[in-house]
Amino acid sequence: MQAIPDARPYDAVVIGAGHSGLSLSALLVEAGVRHLVLEAETIGSSWTRRWDSFRLNTPNFLTALPGYQYDGADPTGFATASEVIDMLTDYARRRRLPVVEGCVVHRVFAAGDGYRVITSDGTLEARCVVVASGEYRRPRWPRAFFSPASELQVIHSGDYRRPQQLGPGAVLVIGGGQSGAQIAQDLRTAGREVYWSMADRFSHIRRVRGRDSMHWWDMQGLLHRHVSERPDVVAGVPGAMQKARTAEFPLVSGTGALGMGSSISLLSMHRDGIVLLGRLEHLEGHIAHFRDARPQIREAVAGTRAEYRHLNDMADAHYASIAESPTDDARYLPEEVYLDWEPDASPRCIRLDAAGIGSIVSATGFDAQWPWLEVPGVLDPNGYPLGDYGVSPQPGLFFIGMYNLQRPSSNFLCNGGRDARELLQSILTHLDASASPPCNKVGLNLSFRPAEPTTR
Repeated sequence: MQAIPDARPYDAVVIGAGHSGLSLSALLVEAGVRHLVLEAETIGSSWTRRWDSFRLNTPNFLTALPGYQYDGADPTGFATASEVIDMLTDYARRRRLPVVEGCVVHRVFAAGDGYRVITSDGTLEARCVVVASGEYRRPRWPRAFFSPASELQVIHSGDYRRPQQLGPGAVLVIGGGQSGAQIAQDLRTAGREVYWSMADRFSHIRRVRGRDSMHWWDMQGLLHRHVSERPDVVAGVPGAMQKARTAEFPLVSGTGALGMGSSISLLSMHRDGIVLLGRLEHLEGHIAHFRDARPQIREAVAGTRAEYRHLNDMADAHYASIAESPTDDARYLPEEVYLDWEPDASPRCIRLDAAGIGSIVSATGFDAQWPWLEVPGVLDPNGYPLGDYGVSPQPGLFFIGMYNLQRPSSNFLCNGGRDARELLQSILTHLDASASPPCNKVGLNLSFRPAEPTTR
């Protein structure tokens, strides 16, 4: 692979063909910006790294991309990973987006007035580069000391697919986010004995007063509220922006026996036989130490009840002048909302072999990782983009599709291209609002061919 010094650059190269990269590509096409979308695998491939029972946490009726709004037969349902991939692939084909699949990016660095991008298919230049490959790249392992015995089967949630891939015995799930909670439930549903080391997270309410909770969030403008408009950020509270960036969404699930998702209830999980443990403090060999889970559970219960009151107040305001039909949404409320619960003392130290634990699933998240991005001064020490809402301090470099980068929905399928539209304006400004001259794919072995439109 050799650079082509006299090859005229593309206006833009977008790296990553997930929903954020495709949303931006669709808008770039409309704006006449000559660009390519480089995808190391296939369109939406990150969705293949989900467990078999996985479903989106946002209902289908909110799924939207520029020029696309879900109009299928199951608006209150929740899509599977394969359904998301099919939708994204169809979207790219229908809109004839210039996606190059199987094109691995090896290096991106500043060159001249733009950037040089070295890929498995050759080298090209672009006036600007957009990183749309997502932040869930490198598995993060427990921050506490973690040195399990060699005979234990240890996998990360990114590699978990189904209970049957784990060996016999009980399972310790470490990590209290969405993945940890849902994997613990998946294992328990399959009849496995489960120990769950939780994080500090309360539960969201799946449905309130006849509507999915996301409907109320959307109606109130909270789902898509820009992080700069948060009251604490507007008030200039110290650390408010950092808090907004790192805020975690409460626990909720798109999986449920009733077909419209479910809340994740700590009390219900306890009743189902899942052993609730506090945060992991130390794991060496077969000996694991945990915090007392009771303070975490009490705080989570208080947060869950506050969340219910907040959503119910939204519904009260909406229904104040509208006749409300009776609903049976009590089936979706976490038990701790309406039942008093004083948790028993949880185990603080467990000998894993004595407890029959043969496997550990670490659902402790991911770190952003872009080893090919050789542009200094664009990431903070934690790997998060510097600059304003995806606009890097390095001219012509942009980021999109990271959680809370611009708003809570920034990496959700319900974003509807909001982040892409705002980023487009910055890209056009960088390009001086004029299209660059056309450029042939000199020196490249790129095999993009627009497919014929298909029908859904």
